[in-house]
Amino acid sequence: MRFIKYALFAVGLFMLSGCPQVSEAQADRNAAAPTQSPRVVAVKFAYPVGNNESLTQARDKRDDWYNALDFGADNHLGEDWNKNSGGNTDCGEAVYAIADGRIIYAENAGPGWGNVVIIEHYLADGTRVRSLYGHLQKILKTSGEVNRREQIGEIGNADGKYLCHLHFELRAENCAMWNQAGGGYSEERNGWLDPSDFIDKNR
Repeated sequence: MRFIKYALFAVGLFMLSGCPQVSEAQADRNAAAPTQSPRVVAVKFAYPVGNNESLTQARDKRDDWYNALDFGADNHLGEDWNKNSGGNTDCGEAVYAIADGRIIYAENAGPGWGNVVIIEHYLADGTRVRSLYGHLQKILKTSGEVNRREQIGEIGNADGKYLCHLHFELRAENCAMWNQAGGGYSEERNGWLDPSDFIDKNR
């Protein structure tokens, strides 16, 4: 009887100290692993607004859109896209995913932001970028994979804070606001990419 008790005690010690313990986060990852789909690679990029995949940033007659506040201007971390017709004429206009990817955030981000969608895109070399679509009037897709130029929302005004426009950011993996909406403006732009320049190089 003593031997059996000792053996059970020894086995218990081994289980507590000798076996690696799996954290809750690891357990969640392991449980999710069988259902994860293969990584989608973003081969081509397109603009998030307008009827065509390509736009000019100027307020010209070549398309109906222009970049009203460029990346870096006044410490802006993205671009503000408006219709040439100005005012609130772009309220409710379609917002599209700029490339194949996966939605990782889709909710109201609070005052100054309104509805926000963030999509993660894997490039062919394995690096990641994330595109952010802010001030949306409506989110049309909240999770899962998206295709390039698939509609994900509608242009809004951040719950009435601004005239309607799309605040659009593109972020690299070293972005300080990688997992959140962020501030929209900062003197430190390391980790943010110039959206139009990137799209034009990767069309």
